[in-house]
Amino acid sequence: MSGSRKALWEAPANLFSDRYGHNMLNLRKTMCRCFRFLAMVSLLVSFFSLFHLFRPFHPHELSHGTRSPAQSDLLLSMFLHVLIIILRVTPVVLAFLYGMAWWTVKTAKPSGRGWAIAASLAILLLVFPFSTVTYYAFFYAPAGSWIGFLIPIGVVLALGISGLVAFVPHDSIGRAPIEPAKPPRIAGDGTSRLLDALAGVIGIAGYFAAIFLWHRWGRAQQLPRVYVGLLQLIVILLVVTVVHELGHAVVGSAFGMKVRAFIAGPFQWRIRDGRWKFQFLPAKFLSAGGATALVPTDPHQSQSSQICMIAAGPMVNLLTGLIALYAALIAKGQPYVQFWGVLAYFSTISLIVFASNLIPMQSEASYSDGGRIYQLLQGGPLADLYRVFNLVGSTVVTPLRPRDYDINAIQRAEISFTQGMQALLLRLFASSYFMDHRMIRQAADAVAEAERIQQESALDLPAELCMAFVYRVAFLRRDAVGARLWWTRMEAKKPTHFGVDYWLAQSALSWVEGRKEEAREAWNKGNLLAQRLPAAGDSEFDRYRSALLHDCIENAESSVAS
Repeated sequence: MSGSRKALWEAPANLFSDRYGHNMLNLRKTMCRCFRFLAMVSLLVSFFSLFHLFRPFHPHELSHGTRSPAQSDLLLSMFLHVLIIILRVTPVVLAFLYGMAWWTVKTAKPSGRGWAIAASLAILLLVFPFSTVTYYAFFYAPAGSWIGFLIPIGVVLALGISGLVAFVPHDSIGRAPIEPAKPPRIAGDGTSRLLDALAGVIGIAGYFAAIFLWHRWGRAQQLPRVYVGLLQLIVILLVVTVVHELGHAVVGSAFGMKVRAFIAGPFQWRIRDGRWKFQFLPAKFLSAGGATALVPTDPHQSQSSQICMIAAGPMVNLLTGLIALYAALIAKGQPYVQFWGVLAYFSTISLIVFASNLIPMQSEASYSDGGRIYQLLQGGPLADLYRVFNLVGSTVVTPLRPRDYDINAIQRAEISFTQGMQALLLRLFASSYFMDHRMIRQAADAVAEAERIQQESALDLPAELCMAFVYRVAFLRRDAVGARLWWTRMEAKKPTHFGVDYWLAQSALSWVEGRKEEAREAWNKGNLLAQRLPAAGDSEFDRYRSALLHDCIENAESSVAS
């Protein structure tokens, strides 16, 4: 078989292998997040179970007043006593098991596979108590009430089986961490390990202490017993996140900024090709994270307006938390007294989010609101970074183009940001600047730097960034092999949006591989979409990139890679 025919036969198999590997990696990431979530829930339950662990046990508690302690069967009482102790200790064991599974898998420890399998089996074992409750509900509870228990049984089965599928293979734990590590701490960013730990203590210890005090207070006030299940807790977290992000969006809009994306857990809205697009990501359902992308209509917007926009999120959490706190404290005798527990939980989480978010802290993705405010006031490399991002963002709503970027600010920031997503984006911004000035060699060098950072930081890039690399590697470097590699990575992400970037990337790849007709067909689709984009500098740059590629397709066949 000739080399070309062999490559033709092997391409689908390689693509399937890449997609399978990517899907398994996503499954392992999802299970890693589930282990973390279950560890937190088990830790919460452990707080209450350990509180009652050393509570004196009396056999007459089991007789319901019908038999005296002397008449109770001593052996049965001892058995039940031991059983109660085991049940109270079980959440502690599960918290440790799930926590170890999360940590060892996340950091790619050799023992991660064993911990993950054990944690998945522990999840499957939860089917038995749910099934027992369902069985008794079927025979003794009101008709139809047992149906509600089928949902958690299905969820538990799905999680347990998914965990086994993800981690039973011997190669399930690679050498690299399953999630990229935090980028190196920037000197003068206002964060430290101590502050990171303080934010964690406020979040965990504050929550447990507040809920314990709420329960005691509720009993003293003879209020209805508080029961907030897992689903209700997730909804409360989601509402707190939405309120927080709305604070950013409303205040930012008041200062003339434009909302380009709004994310709350699995619900994501983004503007793509000039139109709002909604996306629901089930894998983010257990995530309480959120984000609001705001771009200034004035690239030189005042620092005070940026600080007000950033501070608006935690301040809205403070306001809504205090309102919910007041409503919970006066709930006795009110029409909503049955829901006082929900208000108590909402106020607790809101106030914790307010307090922890104002602490300068570095997460895996970005900085806390307090960290960003500190950095804007302090100046330095991070202030340059925010200046660059503001200017880049303004190109989607103003006539400014990449050639108007502050390349000096970009290069100053590049000195401090050498790893992580922010460092990669800075190099891509520099590439766009040079490309818009027709400085092809400098643009190609910036792309090569971005690729190096991606490899060293083990960044898992979204499909949109992979498309950007396809176009740049093909057009700027005439590298058919490198462009094909990025295209394969992009396809493994299963993109759902096929806009200008997608078709220009496909056209550039086809061109550099010598398939001129396919390149022209893809270019026509991309160019048609580019012409429909709204009038803005970023859109003009897309039309400019399209024109550059068209010139290559029609006039530079000699430069096509063989």
